[in-house]
This record gives sequence, structure tokens and C-alpha cells, in this order.
Amino acid sequence: MILILMLLQFSCQLNSRTSPLNSQLNSPLRPTGVSEPVSTPLPRPKPGTGIIVGVMKIKHTDQPMAGVELYLARHIGVTPDTPLYTMEIDNAPHAITDANGRFIFKDVPPGRYAIVIWNPISSFLVRNPATGLELVIEVQPDQIHNVGVLFESQP
Repeated sequence: MILILMLLQFSCQLNSRTSPLNSQLNSPLRPTGVSEPVSTPLPRPKPGTGIIVGVMKIKHTDQPMAGVELYLARHIGVTPDTPLYTMEIDNAPHAITDANGRFIFKDVPPGRYAIVIWNPISSFLVRNPATGLELVIEVQPDQIHNVGVLFESQP
């Protein structure tokens, strides 16, 4: 885990010209199990890319994590179970959670990714609620991957 965070810290260079906090949430979404109306349907992925959607909540309060900056770190491990990821903050797919904690990553190239909760002081990988290990997402071309509701202790 320390190696993962060190790798993220060294590879996440903030560009002084553009802050990642200025990015926009691209579209509302309807995660599995949520029946509230949404004004815009999920977009279709561009050919050869995928979409990742989900909801972030605070673990102990069940409140949505609103306005949280999320990025995708690409898996670079030699084997699928090697927990090594890289992320260039200027080029990584990113999203900001909306008021309900919902997020969407659009037009993600195929590959294995982990979601990073990013802020200027500390960044960390989102955990799989079932295993407690980092959540690894296998993005397939032309697919929408719904990760459901994810719980974290801190935004």
C-alpha cells in the first residue's frame, strides 16, 4: 500500500496553469438501486471506450461525498493482482461528485483502473466494499461499468 501511495505521489504532478479542482462533472447518472429521477440519461461511450459510474458516500454517516475530485489511476502491475498504479493528473480521466455523491467517467480507454480520491494534501485509492482492498475496474470497450455505492471514511 505504501508503494502505491508513493507511486501516486511521485506521478501526480499538479500543473500550475490548470487546477484539477476546476474540472466539471459531465453528466448526471442513475446508479443501480437508485430510483430518483434524472434529467439526462447516461451517455453512450464513444466507440472503443467505456464509462464508469457510481456514488461516493461517507462510511460512518451514509451522507453523500459532494464536490470530491476523483481520478482514474491506470494499473501497471505485471500481473492482475499486483497493486501498482500510475496517474498523470493532467491526462487521467477525472470527475467531480455531484451533490448526491454521483460521478461519471466518460470515454475511458480500455484497461484496468483504480479510483483515486484526490486533494492537494493527500490522495488515496477507493476500496472495494466487499474485500477492503483497492477497487480495480476492468474497463471494456463500448461498456458502462456501474461500481454502485462506494463508502470511504474521508473525502
